Amino acid sequence: MSAVDNGGEVKIIKIPDMGENPYDALVTANGRTYITGLFGEDGLTALDLWAEKPEPIRVLPNYGRGQEEMPVYKMPHLEGWAHTGAEFVLPAVGHHEVLWIDANSLQETARTKTYGQPVFAMARPDGRQVWVNFAHPLNDTIQVIDSVSKEIVHEFKPGPAVLHMEFTPRGHEIWVSVRDENKVKIYDTQTYELLREIEADSPSGIFFTARAHRTGL
Repeated sequence: MSAVDNGGEVKIIKIPDMGENPYDALVTANGRTYITGLFGEDGLTALDLWAEKPEPIRVLPNYGRGQEEMPVYKMPHLEGWAHTGAEFVLPAVGHHEVLWIDANSLQETARTKTYGQPVFAMARPDGRQVWVNFAHPLNDTIQVIDSVSKEIVHEFKPGPAVLHMEFTPRGHEIWVSVRDENKVKIYDTQTYELLREIEADSPSGIFFTARAHRTGL
């Protein structure tokens, strides 16, 4: 971990015992909680960055493939987690479900069954909905989950190889990359109506400039 002190000097802090093969991480919007995924073992490791001396906190020891060996078609990035305010929503690696985690205690609170193996679970900016896309071979579908009931309220198929989604800053639209149709499709998040399409060669990630003004999830 690196930081810049009041004198402008870069200070590097090494934190051991984070787990086997950390591969990706996220930081919450308030800059307090850092969570890293572990490629070499099940579970995650968190840090309280507001602590004077952050110490590893092991959370969700069964997060991963678990005891039953299952094929993982796409390892989810932690950027693909959603934060609805009181809870995190994250893809269950190798399983057809998303997990709901209390944002303060980091304890699992619920699970929602999904159409396929989730890749991205993304919260609408107001936190009321979570939109989920899936790994190959079920990557033609998006499901929308209500964050209060934790139930699926809508499902649709934008096209083959839905790779990424991005909400406009106020959340009234979502832009969806459909790689194998060579299009970016734009949907109304209230009515789910297809508003327009943009031709693009094999589109993948979508990142709006509004992200430059946000910290973390």
